[in-house]
Amino acid sequence: MRSVYLSLAIVILLSVIPIQAGETGDTAQSPQAKLYVVGTAHLDTQWRWTVKTSIDEYIPDTFRRNISLMKQYPDYVFSFEGAFRYMLMDEYFHDEFEQVRPFIESGQWRVTGSWVDAVDVNVPSFESLVRHTLYGNGYFKREFGRTSRDIFLPDCFGFGYALPSIAAHCGLSSISTQKLTWGGWAGVPFDIGMWQGVDGSRIAAAFNPGSYGTTFESDLSHDSAWTAVAQRQGDSSGLYAAYAYFGTGDTGGAPDSASVDWLAKSMAGDGPLEVKSVGADDLVDLVATTDTDRLPLFDGELVMTRHGVGCYTSQAAMKRWNRKNELLADAAERASVVAQRFGALTYPRDMLRDTWIRFMWHQFHDDLTGTSIPEAYEYSWGDELLCQNRFAAMLDHAVETTVPALDTRAKGVPLVVYNPLAIEREDVVEATVGFDKGAPQYVHVFGPDGNQVPSDVTALTADSLRVRFLARMPSVGYAVYDMRPAKEACNLPTDLRVTPRSLENRRYIVNVSDDGDVASIYDKIAGRELLSGPIELQF
Repeated sequence: MRSVYLSLAIVILLSVIPIQAGETGDTAQSPQAKLYVVGTAHLDTQWRWTVKTSIDEYIPDTFRRNISLMKQYPDYVFSFEGAFRYMLMDEYFHDEFEQVRPFIESGQWRVTGSWVDAVDVNVPSFESLVRHTLYGNGYFKREFGRTSRDIFLPDCFGFGYALPSIAAHCGLSSISTQKLTWGGWAGVPFDIGMWQGVDGSRIAAAFNPGSYGTTFESDLSHDSAWTAVAQRQGDSSGLYAAYAYFGTGDTGGAPDSASVDWLAKSMAGDGPLEVKSVGADDLVDLVATTDTDRLPLFDGELVMTRHGVGCYTSQAAMKRWNRKNELLADAAERASVVAQRFGALTYPRDMLRDTWIRFMWHQFHDDLTGTSIPEAYEYSWGDELLCQNRFAAMLDHAVETTVPALDTRAKGVPLVVYNPLAIEREDVVEATVGFDKGAPQYVHVFGPDGNQVPSDVTALTADSLRVRFLARMPSVGYAVYDMRPAKEACNLPTDLRVTPRSLENRRYIVNVSDDGDVASIYDKIAGRELLSGPIELQF
């Protein structure tokens, strides 16, 4: 259990949409209530330990102990999330990894969660979360012929409004977590119901399954607390059922054998509850037995107010490098598609997938967020930087192989500019250009239309120069600029004015005091001063 706290200075609009309760009746007239029990072993890939400890101890222990329990209890169903953990088990303990296959084929061991790892869902981009399903379930499908139908996040630091929409877009149908009992801003909206995303997509949700460290010490078919939960759920929605976790947490492993033994006895019990050992994503089948319009519906964001607080401003390097990799990956893929269309290269599918996975597993909810120990980030930083180098190399190679297909005829040196964004873009471009016979002191740069663009030389050596120029580029496309030697620096008319104490462009005039403070920012279009007082330097 963890107790890392932060405060969120954000106002979030959410609402619980009231659903008209169904007619209540006494227990004797109600259908037999069901208790769906999900056995799990929550594992933090990195937290108060590094991934090396997970590889050496926690992952193999999880596989060994649960395989042993499955041999002893044929009706025991175990759910384990994170395709990356399976990859590690296969790489480091291949023979033991192979032993899990028959249990996955029989449905006793459930690949669940659909994702590469149990990641944070607030910092990663939407594209990253989609990729988690693509590569997580993709791995499960290739390796085992199975996929998961759910987002399984027993531990996470809040859940964004877009998550149901992302899940539905990826073909996932449910989510479960026990985290909202740790201090969700909206509390726990319901036990079992539907969660609606920002675009109106809905997925089944179980938001109060109890702790993943729950143990059993009696016959659950006679458990009055879970019977009451199932009865309350049924009276309000027509679904007489409850959904519960049990097992162990943080370091993986397995539920204790006594709990599994009581589960087996409970499944054969004669109490008012029908007890089932199920996979996490069997919530989909449970909800399908009722009219989902009668289930409680939550429409909004589920953020935390007490737990995990502070993590979103810690380990800034991880957050910066994660975003750099997301952007580089996208740019490399787009450039590779263009290069393939020109027949310049074979699309590097495997390398892209492997590199995505290498940095995406670090989006794990204790890693990217910044709640892991310092030693863990030695592994994280190494992977983040390695992936940046890989993506950059793939990007460079794709652009380089595409250039021969372009019209690069120029009077001077052709400069090819690539824009990976899905919008037309005007931006400042920098390029270092080498010369065999000595670099010119000045150059002018001309655009594809033949017109000169603003430029300047920022560095000069005997055989190279660094030039900066303003380029306009098409969406996801290339533009060829022409750099020509010149007798004088570029002197195109501009509305930029610079003095030792002021900066001025077409919109603003900024004045700086003798002390270095920003004394004034005047908006020429609005015709007014924007500062009520100087912006002072603080030492």
